[in-house]
Amino acid sequence: MNSPILRRLLVISLLALIVAPVGVSARIKCWTNKEGVRECGNRIPPEYAQKGHREVSKHGITTKRQQRARTAAELEAEKQKEIELAEEKRKVREQAAHDRVLLDTFTTAKELEMARDSKIEVIDARIAHTQNRIARLQENRGIMQKEAARQERSGKPVAKKLGQDIQHTQRQIAENRGFVIEREKEKMEVDAQFERDLKRYRQLKQRRR
Repeated sequence: MNSPILRRLLVISLLALIVAPVGVSARIKCWTNKEGVRECGNRIPPEYAQKGHREVSKHGITTKRQQRARTAAELEAEKQKEIELAEEKRKVREQAAHDRVLLDTFTTAKELEMARDSKIEVIDARIAHTQNRIARLQENRGIMQKEAARQERSGKPVAKKLGQDIQHTQRQIAENRGFVIEREKEKMEVDAQFERDLKRYRQLKQRRR
C-alpha cells in the first residue's frame, strides 16, 4: 500500500461503493488517464469523456463498453469512403443498364459496327457541308478584299459597309472552322465509344455461351 497510485485507486473504489444507493447496482466507469493508468469512478473527468471507457458492476464485471469519439479526420475519411462506395455502386448500375441496351439493341457485333459506320458517315457529311460553306465564304471574302484594295489605291477610304462585311465574313469562317474541329473530335469519341461497346458486347455474348 506504499504506492500512491494503488492508494488512489482504493480510495476511489471505496467512495464509489459508499455513495452507491442501497438496493441499486453501482455503475462504476473506468478510463485510462494521461499516464496510461486505469482509473475508476462514478463520473468521467471531462478531459477523458471523449476517450472511451467501460462500465463495470460492483463485482468487477464489464457491463458496457463505450468506444472513443472519432476525430474530425476519421469522420471525414469515413464520409469520403461512403461517397466512393456510392459512386462505385452508381457505376455498377449504369454499366448494367448499358449492358441491357447493348444486348437488347444488337443481335450481332456486325450490327454494332454498322451502327458506328452510319453515325460516322453522318458526321462526315456535316463536315463536308461545312467545308464547302467555308470555301464559299473565303471566295466572297477575297472578292471584298480586292474591292477594298481598289478603293485604297484610288485614294478613297474603304467604305464602312464593306469593311464590316469583310469582318463579318472572317468571323463566319472562324466559326465554321471551329465547328469542323468539334466534329472531328466527335468522330474520335464515337469511334472510341463503339470500340468499347464492341469489346463489352463480345464479353457479354461469350458469358452467355
